[in-house]
Amino acid sequence: MRFISNTIVIGLLMLLSSTAFGQNLKFGHVNIQEVMTEMPEFQQMQKELEGEYDRLEKQLSTMQEELKQMQEDYMATAKALSAAERAAREQEMTDRSQKVQTFYRTSQQNLSQKQQEMQAPVMQKLLDAVEKVGKEGGFIYIFEANSGATVYHSDQSVDVTPLLKTKLGIN
Repeated sequence: MRFISNTIVIGLLMLLSSTAFGQNLKFGHVNIQEVMTEMPEFQQMQKELEGEYDRLEKQLSTMQEELKQMQEDYMATAKALSAAERAAREQEMTDRSQKVQTFYRTSQQNLSQKQQEMQAPVMQKLLDAVEKVGKEGGFIYIFEANSGATVYHSDQSVDVTPLLKTKLGIN
């Protein structure tokens, strides 16, 4: 019984290997980063994010300048203040400093979240185009060339980056 099952397994392996060798397997690679940075949607997203970043940076800078001025004013007048007034001003500076730090952290989180939300449809469009190029070109696999996942890149691997750019209407 064991001999029969081994013979069947060997026969199936030979059949599968002869079928696989008889086919023209087609592999490709693409530079996703290159394509994405040339997409008009990505460039528009970058402009919007840069504008938002600049706005938040300006607001943070204003807050920091106000805090710095508050600290300088305190240092100049601290000797003339009563203990209660000094304590109140110090608490006010501490509160203001915490407000600046909270604004910075919140801004970073919001920018990151906004980038992810804006990038999702761009990435989906790119992946849809990769799938179409793969199907139209008859590729078995398309690897991302710069991810480090590709351990071997032969001359037979087709760079589908130009096909993908054409599919997305990028010149």
